[in-house]
Amino acid sequence: MNDPISTTTASYDRIAAEFAARTEQVDSAFLALRQRFVDALPPGGLVADLGCGPGRDAAWFLEQGLRVVGIDRSDEMARLATARGVSTALGDLRCPPLAPGSLTGLWSVAALLHVPAAETEATLRAWAVTLRPGGVLWLSTSAGDGEGWERVQYGGELYRWFVHREPDALLGLLAEAGFDVLEHHVTTKQRTWLSVLAIRREV
Repeated sequence: MNDPISTTTASYDRIAAEFAARTEQVDSAFLALRQRFVDALPPGGLVADLGCGPGRDAAWFLEQGLRVVGIDRSDEMARLATARGVSTALGDLRCPPLAPGSLTGLWSVAALLHVPAAETEATLRAWAVTLRPGGVLWLSTSAGDGEGWERVQYGGELYRWFVHREPDALLGLLAEAGFDVLEHHVTTKQRTWLSVLAIRREV
């Protein structure tokens, strides 16, 4: 197979509609965490949803009165998000196409888990640059150890690259990148998830 990022992006292009249908409904625990992120933001703040996919969360943020931009590498995912009224830009999570210090909030759910482990530190530093001091980060990613290909369970012979990060190590990298972690949770549902609420450290 080719480069993990390119192959994963191509897979998402192929499964976008089915993925959107399968992930539209979320449980009460996720709804509470999403609300907690919004409650930590100033009214009308600018939020980026990195790895926005079909725009489920970004569209909800718009309903809460926030200004939102969705970032995704997949053309088809971005097209679905745009259809929901979300302003979108094609871009790489490792270096988001966002002006330094332009965001009050950064939301990323089930997206960092596709970034190769060796690029974690640089990616988090790039994210920190986009946030103004005191800006809020919500990150949810796969917890564990190791990385490799996983076959998509629908849509044919398609694969995505998954990276499972050890929670303490990732929390340490967030601190080094300029974030102060306010809270974190590890939960298991289909896979084990690490969710983190943090703020961009004052400089």
